[in-house]
Amino acid sequence: MTAKNLYAYTLQPVSYEISEAEQRHAQLTIWRSTNKIGMKAWAIMGVVTLLSILGIVLLKNYSTIFCWVALVSVVTYYLVRRFGLEWYVKRKMNEFPVQDIAGIRLGVQPHGIVMRQKMGLQEGVGSVGWKDIYEWYNTPEFLLVNFKVKDQQGAYILPKRLDSKNFSFNTIRKHLKETVGEAKSI
Repeated sequence: MTAKNLYAYTLQPVSYEISEAEQRHAQLTIWRSTNKIGMKAWAIMGVVTLLSILGIVLLKNYSTIFCWVALVSVVTYYLVRRFGLEWYVKRKMNEFPVQDIAGIRLGVQPHGIVMRQKMGLQEGVGSVGWKDIYEWYNTPEFLLVNFKVKDQQGAYILPKRLDSKNFSFNTIRKHLKETVGEAKSI
């Protein structure tokens, strides 16, 4: 190793404190990624819209009311799915408290992510191996790492502000790409 190369692993763990706003933002971002309208739904909405417009143009008198109802139904479905569900999810998320994350320090090692936490007078040490991580997401604001250790699931929300020489995101990404594969898209 030369002076140009930085040591890629943690010598001193970094403080891992996540605010409520960061946790809520990460939850909402993940929810948005799962709430996409599928191709089948878009195709059905397109066909119903096209038939409704044709019916309005070609039919006369009271027969067009069914076409207008179908057209309004498509627009209502889209608006509820796009805006109404997000409003409801935000409201429901605010009903549940977020986990208080304080007093934890994280580090990156060749075998995984190491967590240190003060418990009374002692310090507990835990480790999540790279092989225990089953998926990860890379967004402009944070990295999300989902893992399963001893049949218990967990996740780390790693805000980009943690990226430093003591906690290198490049090293984390390198290990995740080698063991898990490419990041899932949000």
